[in-house]
Amino acid sequence: MRAKQTLTDPSRKSTDTAPASVLADLGRQQLAVAADAACALLRGSEAMRAIQHQAAHEAAVRHQAAAQKLRESHEPAELVAIQSDLLRYDLQGATEYWQQITAAALQSQVEMMASATHLLNSDKGGALKSAMESFQAAITSGNGFLAGKPATTGSQARA
Repeated sequence: MRAKQTLTDPSRKSTDTAPASVLADLGRQQLAVAADAACALLRGSEAMRAIQHQAAHEAAVRHQAAAQKLRESHEPAELVAIQSDLLRYDLQGATEYWQQITAAALQSQVEMMASATHLLNSDKGGALKSAMESFQAAITSGNGFLAGKPATTGSQARA
């Protein structure tokens, strides 16, 4: 019995642009973008957790030092000064904390957007880019299905 021979020539480059292969490649590209975005989201989560850990540690050290000073102090003016310093540093720490959290969140969003935009700007993103353009054209074409409908007033709706 003869062994089956392949009918394709291995020296020929695959230029398969059949709809099935384009859809399969589009799905693969979407999964890759989703995985990249998930990695960016997880890195952002790690960064935020590190910021939270650092802020909590610094606040604990500050409060521990204030507690020690409060135990040793007996003058009312010193007690007020310790409490006002603690409040000032806590407000300053909270401001820095939220600035760092916001910066980490924005960085995470930038990385997530970059995971999709680098694909759209590359040669490999042709199928994804054309699918996105087709979708955008369908939305703006005014076919009534995906296009926004004008708002109706109560009297127009009853008529």
